[in-house]
Amino acid sequence: MRLLTVKDEPEAFKGKRVLLRVDYNVVKNGKISDTYRIDRTLPTIRFLLEAGASQVVVASHSGRPKGKDKKLSLKPIVKYLSEKLGSEVGFVEDVVNGDAPEDKKVVLLENLRFWEGEKNDDPEFAKALRRFGEVYVNDAFGVSHRRNASVHAIKNFYDKRYAGLLMAEEVEALTTVRDNPEKPFHVLFGGAKVKDKVPVLESLIEKADRLYIGGAMAYTFLKALGKEVGNSIVDEEHLDWAKDFLNRYGDKVALPVDHVCATAPVEECGRDYEVRDTEGVDIPDGLIGYDIGWETVKRYRDGLKGANMVFWNGPLGYYECEDFECGTKLLAIFLSAFKEEGKKVVVGGGDTVAAISTFHIPYEDFHFVSTGGGAALEFLSGKDLPGIEIITKKED
Repeated sequence: MRLLTVKDEPEAFKGKRVLLRVDYNVVKNGKISDTYRIDRTLPTIRFLLEAGASQVVVASHSGRPKGKDKKLSLKPIVKYLSEKLGSEVGFVEDVVNGDAPEDKKVVLLENLRFWEGEKNDDPEFAKALRRFGEVYVNDAFGVSHRRNASVHAIKNFYDKRYAGLLMAEEVEALTTVRDNPEKPFHVLFGGAKVKDKVPVLESLIEKADRLYIGGAMAYTFLKALGKEVGNSIVDEEHLDWAKDFLNRYGDKVALPVDHVCATAPVEECGRDYEVRDTEGVDIPDGLIGYDIGWETVKRYRDGLKGANMVFWNGPLGYYECEDFECGTKLLAIFLSAFKEEGKKVVVGGGDTVAAISTFHIPYEDFHFVSTGGGAALEFLSGKDLPGIEIITKKED
């Protein structure tokens, strides 16, 4: 995919106001939850300024607000951006009627989803955004699977649409995983919902030498094999698909052989439940699986040693609670050492990135950490992403 990037035509930005779409979906309850997605866009902002842009107007969404929810305002990001860029960043509260302050080189717009036109892919809202930039750049891979006005309808108002530096890196890294992974290629999947992973599992299994499954989704596969899963979460609607998948690819698939369980649903860490380890693959009635067990960790670790490239998506357990963090934490630490051995680990998915952050493992320890969750999975499954489709392609 030959996207036209900001590096291809730096002269296009000289003296121009640039509308830069980013993915700053990191604000929760009025605070920045994690700075990784912000930090990854800084090279693009600096590049545009060095290329002579008169102003860079940064646009993003955060969360799923109903109206103008102050807890999801992007205003807390202004201070962080100002510190990182070394100059005061402006802010526009009214995206539809307001104007960017002319005395600021970088300006951040309020949460785009405060206006219904963003999610509705409304051309009129896209037209309102057009006021903020003579040139358009998309550096928001994480939202490019959505038909939102700022990444799709916006195409009607610019003759050329450029990819930012992060967008170009995302597409390159994930295209390699999807189309030409280094062999042996192993895939590690966790998370809760089987239905969200069906297309990408069907796509990657063809190229994978080995697939390891953990997280709550593992219980659906285990039940499909006739194993006892106690009171664990099972996606009943996809049991037949799981059976068929294992019939076709079972020789490539590794499933947990033991578990860390709770005696009751975990609603608050450390409260109202007891932790139980199983001695084998079956989970007794009354127990709920929340993490892979020690023997599974060892088997997955030993298997992954044989990979030259690994794609990892989804935590292996309910890592938010210390009682159930070991599977995810131990494998994360293990995979973070691959880079020194010349092996490549590509991490995708918001929950996976959040887990790495929780365990204070530097993102730089992995070959590539994607800022996209759903976008990464849809891209890897072979779907066309609206926000990428509208980016101008290079001419051969």
